[in-house]
Amino acid sequence: MSPSGRAAADAELDDVCLAPLRGVTVRTFRNLHALWFRPPDRAVAPFIPTFAGAKVKPTLLKDIDPELGQSVALVPQVIGKDPEQLRPLLRSFKALGYACADLNAGCPWPFVAKKGRGAGLMRDAAAFGRMLETGCEEMPGGFSVKVRLGMDGPDLLLQRMELINSFPLREVAIHARTAKQMYEGQVLLEPFAAALAACRHPVVYNGDLRTRGDYLRLKARFPGVTRWMIGRGLAMDPFLIERLRREDAAEREVARLKGFLDDYVAASAEELYGPVSVLGRMKELWGYLHLSLRQGERVWGSVKICRTLEEYHRVVEGVFGAFPGFVADGELDGIVG
Repeated sequence: MSPSGRAAADAELDDVCLAPLRGVTVRTFRNLHALWFRPPDRAVAPFIPTFAGAKVKPTLLKDIDPELGQSVALVPQVIGKDPEQLRPLLRSFKALGYACADLNAGCPWPFVAKKGRGAGLMRDAAAFGRMLETGCEEMPGGFSVKVRLGMDGPDLLLQRMELINSFPLREVAIHARTAKQMYEGQVLLEPFAAALAACRHPVVYNGDLRTRGDYLRLKARFPGVTRWMIGRGLAMDPFLIERLRREDAAEREVARLKGFLDDYVAASAEELYGPVSVLGRMKELWGYLHLSLRQGERVWGSVKICRTLEEYHRVVEGVFGAFPGFVADGELDGIVG
C-alpha cells in the first residue's frame, strides 16, 4: 500500500507532533496510522503515572516498548507530583533507550488536577519546580513539559514562567486553554501570545489545529512558532497531516479510511483482552472520527449503542456501504480569525 499524499505537492510545514490522547493515540493506533496515512514527525505517548516503589511493572511500559514496534519517533510522558517517584520511571525509560521524556502538567480532568497532578501541579510552585529539576537531572537536555494557560483563568502559566525558564528544558508545549475550559470553547490566543513572548524555551503550540486553514492562521499570527501539536484533530481526521502539507485540498479516500479501521479493530482484537475492550477502544476513536463525517451524529449514535463487535461490524459496514461524505474544511476549522 502506497498512501497518496506522501509524495504529491508537499508544502513546507514545521515540525508536527502527535499529542498524547489517552485511550486513542496508543501504540497500535500510531503504528497503523503511519502505515495508512502520512504520520507525524514525532509523538508524545499517553501519560504513564508515577507510583510508590522502585520497581516498574513491565505492563506500564508496554505502550512505549521499542521491541514491540514504534513506527513514529516517540517521547514517553509521565504524570505525577512526587520527584522521588519520578526518578525510577525516568530511569526505566532510559533503560529502554529513550533520551527524552515529557511531564504532563496540563491534564485538565478534575479528578487528576484536584490531586495536584496534571494541570493541578502548577498550582504548587515548589512541587512543580522539584518535578522539573528531577526531570532535567535524569534526562539532561531531553526533558520537556506540557502545560495549560492556567486553572480557572489564563494567568497561572505566566506567573510560573520565570520558574520554567530557570530549567534547561527541551521544549514547552502549551495548550492554549485553561483547565476549567477542558476542551471546550475557543482557544485563548492572547494569553498564549503572552506566554510565548515570556518563554525562553522552544514552544509547541497545541489546541484546535484541525485544518490547513487553522495552521495558516496560526502561523501568520505566531511566525516564530515552528512546532505544532495535534491530537483530537488527527483522531477526527486521520488524513490531517498530509492535508496540512498540501496547498490544495488533498483528497480523503474512503477506501483508505476503511482499511485503517479494519486493521485497527483486528489488531486490537489480538492485543486486548476480550471483545468488550476492543469495542471500547473503537468507540473512543469514533467519538472523535464522526465529527469529520457528514451525518456524523447519526453515525456516532449508531456506533455508541453497539453492545457486541458483531453489531459494530454491521454498523460500520453500513456506514461505508452508503458513505455520507466528509465535512468540508470550513466546517472543521478550529481557529477563528
